[in-house]
Amino acid sequence: MGGLWLVMGLLARGAEAGCPQGQEAFTSCQMEGLGTEVFVCFDNQTATYSYGPIGGPADLTLSESIERVDFEPWSGLGKAISESVTFFNQDYGYNVVGGFDRPFSEEDMQRPIRRFGWVEVTEGGERIARLECIPETVSYGFGGGLHDVKVAAGQTWDWDSQTWISDAVSSASIPLLLKNHQYSDEFDCLPPSELRLNGIKMGAPVGALSKFGTPKATDATSFSDEPIDRIALIGANIDFFQDVVVNMSTISPNWQTPSGIRVGLTRGEVIRILGRVPSGYTARSQNFVIPACPDIPDTHSEDAYREWFALIEFGQDKRVNRVVLLTSTE
Repeated sequence: MGGLWLVMGLLARGAEAGCPQGQEAFTSCQMEGLGTEVFVCFDNQTATYSYGPIGGPADLTLSESIERVDFEPWSGLGKAISESVTFFNQDYGYNVVGGFDRPFSEEDMQRPIRRFGWVEVTEGGERIARLECIPETVSYGFGGGLHDVKVAAGQTWDWDSQTWISDAVSSASIPLLLKNHQYSDEFDCLPPSELRLNGIKMGAPVGALSKFGTPKATDATSFSDEPIDRIALIGANIDFFQDVVVNMSTISPNWQTPSGIRVGLTRGEVIRILGRVPSGYTARSQNFVIPACPDIPDTHSEDAYREWFALIEFGQDKRVNRVVLLTSTE
């Protein structure tokens, strides 16, 4: 085992030259046939990505906080040890992979270590390019590194959702998701009281929200092709039909449901809040659509039950990018 750690140390040497001052290299390499190089570096607060001509100024530099950086640790399986870090720039993602084959015997230790790596570029979650590393230039410091820094920041890796979960996100003693039986079918649902954003509830009358302004006419229509009115707030839209709230949507982390579901949470954090993966979905689904429970009255509302749904949408960074509460029928 001591020989393996020695090999990993040798693989990690020599990459710090391309890192910002005070940061150490996680992985780096030169790209096959392009005359370019990539560096992923980090300290206790920030991870950085840089790509550009060998020895020259970077063409692209990105940074992300340790808490938010999308780092995927080694699975512990197979002969190859590899880990990846993904940085996002608007609709683009840059996934950097570094790794090597671990030696299992003294004979393996006598052979050159096979190194590998690449950069995969995505747009809107779809791969548009894959740049291969020159194997002998791959530097990858397995052991500790980003994993230990993220753990020190109070995060735990969840293999099911392939995301990190903050220790600050706790699950309720009773799962938020409830089981509902209707017409011999069983499905998960949310208490109607959960379908609120910052205290504004579905089905609320327009008069109760007068402090937010007056709804304005929009081009949107209801299911019966009637016009929808809207109050556009900072970070959220509140839609009305017949002077009642029928839809709410947000792309801002400043708006949240009573349980704390909000933009910016990882998929694993949402699942922890819900108590389990909603029926009909997996821990890696791109969205969850969850109905309100039809047989549980909203004790905070005088309104009759409506068919309400919560849409939780995840972006390519595996974090919530939109929360929508909506009414399917009027």
